[in-house]
Amino acid sequence: MKQLTKIIFVIAFHSTLFGCFEKELQSETTDKEGWVKETKVSKLIKNVNFVFPENGYAFDHKEELIKRTFNAIEHNKKILKKDSFVDTIYVRVMSSRDEMFKYTGTTATGNAYPYWSTVNIVLKEDEVDPPIEHELMHLMGMLDWDYPENSSSWVNEGMATYAANNCSGYTVAEIYRYLLAENKLIPIEDLSLNFYDQSEMIAYHQSGYIVQYLLEHYSIGQFKQLWTDGFEKFEEIYGFSYAKIEDDLQKAVMLKYSETPNIDWEKFSKGCY
Repeated sequence: MKQLTKIIFVIAFHSTLFGCFEKELQSETTDKEGWVKETKVSKLIKNVNFVFPENGYAFDHKEELIKRTFNAIEHNKKILKKDSFVDTIYVRVMSSRDEMFKYTGTTATGNAYPYWSTVNIVLKEDEVDPPIEHELMHLMGMLDWDYPENSSSWVNEGMATYAANNCSGYTVAEIYRYLLAENKLIPIEDLSLNFYDQSEMIAYHQSGYIVQYLLEHYSIGQFKQLWTDGFEKFEEIYGFSYAKIEDDLQKAVMLKYSETPNIDWEKFSKGCY
């Protein structure tokens, strides 16, 4: 499966190799034969190659995104207990979801491609907040540990969700507390077997709080082993059944939040805002 993923990434990015990372290209024009010159500007800052459109909203707000990028790297280093992060990476900024689809085949506002050491982000005035913290955490984790086992996909997504730790003003712990009170939590068996078939707003934030608890109460070595070996080895890795740890983390979140957060679920379930 991992090899297939590599092949897909190669196909998806083949058309982006020319012109993606050049310092400056000519303004976008179409000649009489239909060839289009695409404009991008790029700059290497420390270990990050930033690639922006030549003009427009994304270009005008590039300094803000650059600052957020380095703040996110420092934040994620602390979560991963890393002393340094020196990998040379690319942060490629798109002006719209349409442009994102053109280069990646998805209309997401962000994605990470570890085999290309690349994060792609949409930065647009009327778009949702760019998920730079989330996608950088994906990239940093996968550069170290490769893709997780299928049964630990929730670990990967939970780690990235915890890195951002904000959806409509709520932390993953607050959202988990709400889900617990409303009996909306997804059984861990379903999260581990078919993570991407679950309700996205529940699965991502539920996993985010579980990851937060594991990282705060157990070692990064155990977490890495869960990532690489899969959920099937959970009890062997942590020395307790998942049911025992789930009981502990639920007691912890109820102690921290004695009252259930007042989340408007109908609005919240449609996505972060």
